[in-house]
Amino acid sequence: MKKLFLSILCAGGLSLIVYAQDSTIAREHIKYLSSKELHGRGVAYDGEHLAADYIRKNMENFGVEPLGNGYIQKYEKPAFSMEGDVVGKAGGRPLVAGEDFRIMPFSKSLNDKYRLIRISPADLISAKKINEINQKYADILPQSLIYIDNTNVKFKKKKDKEKYKETLAKIKFSSPFKAAGIIEGVDKMPAWGLTGTDFKRNLAYIYMKADKITSKDKSVELYYTNKLTEYTHYNVCGMVPGTEFPDQYIVLTCHYDHLGAMGEDVYFPGAHDNASGCAFVLNMAQYFREYPCKYSVVFLFFSGEESGLLGSKYFTDNPLIPLESIKYVINFDLLGGGDEGIMLVNSTEGKGLELYKHLMEINDDSQLLPKIAQRPNAANSDHYFFTQHKVPAIFMYTMGGKVGGYHDTSDTDENCSLTMFDNIFKLFTTLIEKEE
Repeated sequence: MKKLFLSILCAGGLSLIVYAQDSTIAREHIKYLSSKELHGRGVAYDGEHLAADYIRKNMENFGVEPLGNGYIQKYEKPAFSMEGDVVGKAGGRPLVAGEDFRIMPFSKSLNDKYRLIRISPADLISAKKINEINQKYADILPQSLIYIDNTNVKFKKKKDKEKYKETLAKIKFSSPFKAAGIIEGVDKMPAWGLTGTDFKRNLAYIYMKADKITSKDKSVELYYTNKLTEYTHYNVCGMVPGTEFPDQYIVLTCHYDHLGAMGEDVYFPGAHDNASGCAFVLNMAQYFREYPCKYSVVFLFFSGEESGLLGSKYFTDNPLIPLESIKYVINFDLLGGGDEGIMLVNSTEGKGLELYKHLMEINDDSQLLPKIAQRPNAANSDHYFFTQHKVPAIFMYTMGGKVGGYHDTSDTDENCSLTMFDNIFKLFTTLIEKEE
């Protein structure tokens, strides 16, 4: 692998000159993009815009040509922002934000002490019980939190268990209770998510470690502010013109947004998901600026992926290049590992199958990866809306290796091994350079 030169633009505008192999350069990108300074690359503290500016400055510094208005394509979408202190107490005992409890990002603000009203899982699937609870506690429900212990839940009938799971999922969107919110007791914190968080709800939903609430506790205190505002999101877009066919495009994409923050102290670093993919596409941008191929190579860094593929949908609805002139799209997400190889989504038929076969040939010749696996198309990342516009597109992610927890505060730079990063880089640069 050729050594590459990188001038990394740091937050203060200073340049740090680095000579290194690809994974070493990538590590610097990942460290910054997943740092506390960017607050999880979400709306809170404007982390998303800070990340976009970092990517833009790097592409400008490489000499990559801009697409859009100075590399930026803008669109508006409502988003929640939880800033400031986040404080929780159970029975007067302090709770550790992020570890002992997590507030779903769509939750309305709470700033008080709330009475706990305990219900059983069986109550949740009974319309009669729900009505009785609403009637019995009518006077105090607005200043109360419904508590459901979701640990060791058992139902005799399978249909009741399924109904319980379905109802538990639905109440995050529309609660049948007239309470201030709902606390779900859990053994461990589930993955955070932003899908369906672009509209206001009149409830709060909090995950809390069940062992932090005793049978004697009568109240929980929660203090935090969460705002829904119209936010200007940025797609960051650049291009290196082709030497022979500048009007035909190979498009490389990734998403740079992540889950943001839960107040001042809790943020989701998103190193594996997807600072690693950003680092990969930034390295690709620099490489093809130095070694252009015969087709134009376009680099798209999307926002809004975690909120429902918003950025890629906007781009495909408002393309900056003719979609019919795209030879194919490769979307890179979750590149922190790779010890067990890579997965190619949408590679079982058509152009995706053709790309899979080409990658297999390259891998057989060079023995870069232990495995290249296939699966059909799915709406699970930013390749998807290209396929809906009849543009050939695949999505690549790594399998195995050391990575942080999915949608968790543990997804840090230190937990990204990057052991196969250089080999994956060589695999895909070879594919693009051999494109007929």
